Amino acid sequence: MARCSFRFATVKTNKWRYKQATTPLFEITMFALLVIIALVTLLVWHYLHMRSVARKFSSQGIARPPLTLPIIGDSLLFLGLSRTEFPIRLKNLFERFGNVYHAWIGPYSILMVADVNYYKVILRDAVSKPYITTYVLKQAVGAGLLVVAGEEWRVRRKMLNPAFHIKLIESFIEVFDEHSRTLTQRLQQHADGKSTFDIYPFISDMAVCTIFETTMGFKPDPNDLDFRKYSSAVHDFIFNESERLVKPWLLPRFAYYMLRYRNFKKSSAATAYMRDFHTKIIRKKRQELEETNNNATQTGDVDDKVSGPKRQNFLEILLTSSIDGKPVSDDVIHDEILTMVMAGSDTSAHTLCYVLYLLSRHPDVQQKAFLEIFSLYAIDSERSITMQDLSKLKYLECVIKETLRVYPIVPFCGRVFDEDKVVDGKIIPGGTTLIICPIRSNENPEYFPEPKRFNPERFNDENINKIPEYAFAPFSAGPRGCIGPKFAMVEIKCTLIRILLEYEILPFGDPPKPFIYVSYQLENGLHLALKPREYDP
Repeated sequence: MARCSFRFATVKTNKWRYKQATTPLFEITMFALLVIIALVTLLVWHYLHMRSVARKFSSQGIARPPLTLPIIGDSLLFLGLSRTEFPIRLKNLFERFGNVYHAWIGPYSILMVADVNYYKVILRDAVSKPYITTYVLKQAVGAGLLVVAGEEWRVRRKMLNPAFHIKLIESFIEVFDEHSRTLTQRLQQHADGKSTFDIYPFISDMAVCTIFETTMGFKPDPNDLDFRKYSSAVHDFIFNESERLVKPWLLPRFAYYMLRYRNFKKSSAATAYMRDFHTKIIRKKRQELEETNNNATQTGDVDDKVSGPKRQNFLEILLTSSIDGKPVSDDVIHDEILTMVMAGSDTSAHTLCYVLYLLSRHPDVQQKAFLEIFSLYAIDSERSITMQDLSKLKYLECVIKETLRVYPIVPFCGRVFDEDKVVDGKIIPGGTTLIICPIRSNENPEYFPEPKRFNPERFNDENINKIPEYAFAPFSAGPRGCIGPKFAMVEIKCTLIRILLEYEILPFGDPPKPFIYVSYQLENGLHLALKPREYDP
């Protein structure tokens, strides 16, 4: 009887001890311990992985920064930088480690490239874009043509190519000319020959109005309140989102929300307003198409998109096309419109500003460009611009190209090889993020002698063949190159014709302070002075 009582007491004691051992505090402690073990294991694995990848590059003579930390990689190299200091630091790193070096940005293996021997293979063969760059671009322009990959990209690119056919662009010259004339009229109030002013807002308004009318058939009024709000929303979005590019810890949305709540709210409000603005345009255009029966699917005339009597613009193509047998969704259309505004009008506006700045600092170049234009319009400066006129302006085109060399509007672009690839005798592991940096290679004296000198003649017929292939690719190149470089060049030429016929650009104001976002942006606009051009009677 005593033995049974003892056994019963022992069982009760063990149960009590088990219950005592499994208290909430014990469970929390064990869970925390498991999390710590998992994190340490992850850190060790990631560190060993980073060392393994680093050895592959260093054994081939590719340099890297000396202090690379687990998880954050080499992100400390960019700690504390303002967005205008970021491109300067990029150039400095190339000077330290060479034109091809390896680095880690967070958990991503990055090969920074400013070597033309790499450019050709990368731009020709690497169609995929790396996650880190597509993530940044998706925050800026949505899931448009710049971001989508694989078969989805091929389908969209094929669908949208007709919107940038040279015949369609030629039909836009009248629109470019009209908005350029409006621009010169708006600039009159500031053209006193002595006062500086920020010309960027005027150029930007013109570029956005042009992109809306040519690609969407919507003609906004620069003075309209809704358009002013839209323009302001675009600038607010760029200003707030660009900080995230130079501060990788702000890239996750939750981190941006927690650490920059005010900027997050402004950016979200700007995005919402832009989407509403685009939705109104989409509805209006869809209604117009229904009323006029201008639908390529109904007529069966596929060639109308390029060569028919009623060529379809960018938005009409999106509204009348299908993907996988389904109409293109409004979300896709919105993202493509945003891509056009950010990567289309914005790049043209900034390129124009950089051209005007360099012309103001080089009066001999400005005079030569003006005389070339004047030779075509001396008899009648008010006559319409034609494609034949633009083809004759060889020197002006050289000025634009040299400007794009000095201020590369696409300062870097990302690609990734899906498999291991041999480039210039080096084995590049598949999955490595490849960042091509014209911001550095455009200053290489091997490609461009006297790179610090603004010299448009380097792009004339006699000298252009001296530039190595792929050394100058202002709108990228290869299968994933820009869809609208001809569109941009025609627009820029038309605008410069009207500005130079009306005004002399004076070398007042501070130099531009560029920063990198979707394009090479201006920090505080561009301040210069204009003087009405005087003609001898």
